[in-house]
Amino acid sequence: MRDEAERAVETLLSHIGEDLKRPGLERTPRRFVGALEELTRGLREDPPEIVFFPVEKSGPVIVEDIRAVSLCEHHLLPIFLSISVAYLPGSEAPGLSKVIRLVKWAAARLIMQERFTEWLADILLEKLRARAVAVKVCGVHTCSYIRGVKEEHHLMITEARRGEIDVKLRCRRPVCT
Repeated sequence: MRDEAERAVETLLSHIGEDLKRPGLERTPRRFVGALEELTRGLREDPPEIVFFPVEKSGPVIVEDIRAVSLCEHHLLPIFLSISVAYLPGSEAPGLSKVIRLVKWAAARLIMQERFTEWLADILLEKLRARAVAVKVCGVHTCSYIRGVKEEHHLMITEARRGEIDVKLRCRRPVCT
């Protein structure tokens, strides 16, 4: 299957007029397929296992500015993301690293940001065993940054909530340089 994917990349490179024999392109199909597999690993990997710890009463837990990279499902170009989440734990809370790992796992795929934000809220509610969640996703879409409208200063912001949670999540511009 991987050989087929590499041959498909060779076909694309030939289509745009590249010389597949030039030194800089010798291993490009292999590298490209490897990069694509890494950027979409969430499609093939199980979500991270989460260890929970007992908690007494707890207000909202907020984790801001989780950096991730997804791919635009329309153009297959990178989307640089800054994701902030808040949740109200039940009688147990997950460790901080597991929240971050879960968000990064969820982002490692082809997405449409609006749909991704809603799905991420559902996943977090279920996997964190939370009473409520809030999600804010801030994305720089390279598809509109480098092609089409060529707008380099845009920031797309989407939010989703599940349950009643009174928090204000901040949004930071993702680092993409």
